[in-house]
Amino acid sequence: MSQKLFPRHFIPLCGLLPLVSAWATSPVKAGDETLNCTAITEQRQQLATTIAAGDPNTPSMGKAAAGTAANVGSSVVTQASGLFGALGGLAGKLAGSTAQQQVEERMAPDAAAQAAAGEARDRDQFLDRLANAKGCLADNPAHAGKALSAEEFKTLTTGPAAGEIQPMTVATVNAALQQPLVPLVSRPMFDGDLQLADKRFYISEFRVLFEVGGEVSARTRAGYMPGGTSYGATNSRIKYKVAQPDIAALQRLTDQAWANLKEQLAARGISVEDAASFTAANGAVYPATEAASTPQAPVYIDENLGHTERKYLVLAPTGMKLHSRGIAGLGAGNIGTRISWVKNKYEGLALSVAIHIAALETTGSGSSILNPDGANTGASPGMTLSTPPGGIVANTHADTRMVRLSKPIAIPGNFARFRTVGGFNTQDNAAVRALQIAGNLAGVAANKSRTVEMEVDLDGPNTSRMAMQGLQAFNQSVVEAIKP
Repeated sequence: MSQKLFPRHFIPLCGLLPLVSAWATSPVKAGDETLNCTAITEQRQQLATTIAAGDPNTPSMGKAAAGTAANVGSSVVTQASGLFGALGGLAGKLAGSTAQQQVEERMAPDAAAQAAAGEARDRDQFLDRLANAKGCLADNPAHAGKALSAEEFKTLTTGPAAGEIQPMTVATVNAALQQPLVPLVSRPMFDGDLQLADKRFYISEFRVLFEVGGEVSARTRAGYMPGGTSYGATNSRIKYKVAQPDIAALQRLTDQAWANLKEQLAARGISVEDAASFTAANGAVYPATEAASTPQAPVYIDENLGHTERKYLVLAPTGMKLHSRGIAGLGAGNIGTRISWVKNKYEGLALSVAIHIAALETTGSGSSILNPDGANTGASPGMTLSTPPGGIVANTHADTRMVRLSKPIAIPGNFARFRTVGGFNTQDNAAVRALQIAGNLAGVAANKSRTVEMEVDLDGPNTSRMAMQGLQAFNQSVVEAIKP
């Protein structure tokens, strides 16, 4: 049975787990290179127990005991009211509220348990990357997976995994591109082909969206149960960003990916028209008029899916313009040119893909009555080759064929470090806590909110290698869709 484990930066509302030194105890153990998928699954299930034991937000007997403390406080209210009247009732309520809070704090995991949970999460993250690299199947735990070479295993244990971060610059990108790339175990699968084998066509754009920031959120609504039980609202949010992305370095990656696509097309004997010459002679269904990012003028777009938001840097090969997009995507285009192209078997092809750097988790929204653990969010390093906003990775101009990715493709490896740099927690603010206690006295449960701000450090060599692995796999899928 597969089990979903929260990443190391999963933020429970009741308290942020200590962010211990990235690898105070190495998550890599002797013999890991020989683990098969079954052994990886067994170890992750064992780690889940340690992670849960160190999570102050995990439901436990300790929290049941804390609930008993509230009942003790209620009895204090009754007794004090009889002795001292209304003032005694107020004091008793305060004592009950304070007693419940103190017992909850005492019953929470101690520092040692939380530190052990942090190390277990680090180990679990490494095993997750190892499982992805080996091609383990969640629905088939008995599948042994691919045997990794020494070099493939090394890529999982260097860079941020060893506490080392090399800045992402043009120099580190160039150095990484000189090294041979190991193909991904999983290749992107398109949900159709492009039917271009018997047509004259050109590639109108090669658009790469590189994620440079975003946020993930969750919330629960306050609720009231008959009988006097009140539940407060909770909000959890994580914001993250690459502080100063090196656009020139990412441009170098994009140019290399474009060159690789042309090489793969030529190797399969696929002839592609020169864009400028073709459109000069035959016009364009969709003119390319929009500029992509440059170091002097970066271009960004955002995608909001409700509880997750991602911000992308828009890239294209040097000198290439992009199509204008609206709510309806590329839109209708030039109808007259389309009719002419269909008759003459002319075609244009627009390509677009996104590279995500964050694995995001959220409990979404709902009632606090049905979600007693409150709102939770998570953000951790995780590179995937994904569908861009709008859902289309390949779009032909005349026949308007639209091809999508069947699913995102995980790119295994260590490439980034997420650092907490700020935020706000209502439970750390004395004034807010005082207001919460006053509300408790009036029978209203406290509302809790937490925001965590993070910066992302990209490791130049590993980010470059992994991004190129993904883009080369994407290019291969494009070629297969053109000439099945």
